Amino acid sequence: MQILQLKEYNNLIILAGTLIDNVQAVPHPATALSIKEGRITGIEPNYLQEQLPTETRPKVINLTELTLLPAFIDCHVHLALDGLDFHAALNRWTPDQAWLPQVKEALKTYLNHGIAVIRDGGDGANIGLQTKNLFNQGDITGPRILASGQAIYKKGRYGSFLGPGISSIQEACQMVTSLYHQGADWIKILVSGIVSFQEYGKVGPVQFSQQELNYIVDHAHSMGLPVMAHASSDEAVAMAARAGVDSIEHGYFITTSSLAILAEKNIPWIPTIVPVANQVVQPFRANHPTTSLDIITKTYKLQLQKIAQGAALGVPLGIGTDAGASGVLHGFSYHRELELFAQAGLSPAAIIKAATLVPARILGLDHELGAVEPGKKPCLIGVRGNPLEDPAVLKKVEFLLY
Repeated sequence: MQILQLKEYNNLIILAGTLIDNVQAVPHPATALSIKEGRITGIEPNYLQEQLPTETRPKVINLTELTLLPAFIDCHVHLALDGLDFHAALNRWTPDQAWLPQVKEALKTYLNHGIAVIRDGGDGANIGLQTKNLFNQGDITGPRILASGQAIYKKGRYGSFLGPGISSIQEACQMVTSLYHQGADWIKILVSGIVSFQEYGKVGPVQFSQQELNYIVDHAHSMGLPVMAHASSDEAVAMAARAGVDSIEHGYFITTSSLAILAEKNIPWIPTIVPVANQVVQPFRANHPTTSLDIITKTYKLQLQKIAQGAALGVPLGIGTDAGASGVLHGFSYHRELELFAQAGLSPAAIIKAATLVPARILGLDHELGAVEPGKKPCLIGVRGNPLEDPAVLKKVEFLLY
């Protein structure tokens, strides 16, 4: 795989066999992309080699055997976890950065799978935030990182590995202010607990009253911070939507009426199917009794139906893997999530947009990412074949410019 960093080139032309730009409904054949000072300056379909400029001597990258499209974005990861051994990961959360080798490997894996941007959903040691700062300082390489830092949840409820927990709304607001000063890009609020694998349809209870949730979200917004809401029940989704959060994470057992509200309010949904679906495949299925496997299967298959309903209603759907959670490996699990979206019945074009354009909008980066057009950054991947006909070709990324 060829991985290039945009900062190494001031004047560049990329020759693509085919371009999927997320702007036009059909791909562009034989396209030349002109790039100067980190931005796309021109897109020329049906180019001829002899028409390329020579006076400025740009660097030319010939990718005429590949299809180019915007690079992938993962809207929900946990860099501080490894997806394999939860307790071993926690033991690495030490002041001497014993976690750093594992995180560096995760970042490398993201790039190798064509993922150029990730949003970290938090951890109790603020490793996601620390990693973002290391990246911004140029001390490590990897995808661009947006981070939420420690999550806000009620002390004594679900979320102990994500932060200290709060006992009052005043503490919650103080935590939001502290995260703002630490450089958090998002605020993560745990509105509910997690999905049960022992009792179908059961989710840990909501953690806040509507009034409390409204107050916290309003305070975050007053500081310019968007809010991502862990909501794994319909009650939690409805509360989060009423509070005006900026993205719904998980959303298991969401009802059609709540999906309609998300569509009406244009609130994005990150369904994160893979953390549940992966539990029924080897080696992770060995961790569960047969009765649990049946419940898990029923749970994730319902989520597939809800994704199809959400898409039909116009809910903005974004790809997020919850990477780091049990059974969800960084980078590798991304394409499993794409496969599950396909199982839900989404078209290849819709899946590509859920992996690129919609996440860029969710993360507030659509002014520079998510589509290929003049003025935006050329954050690109190249694959062999036509992903609009065969999404499986997205599994093997052969080129990344980020």
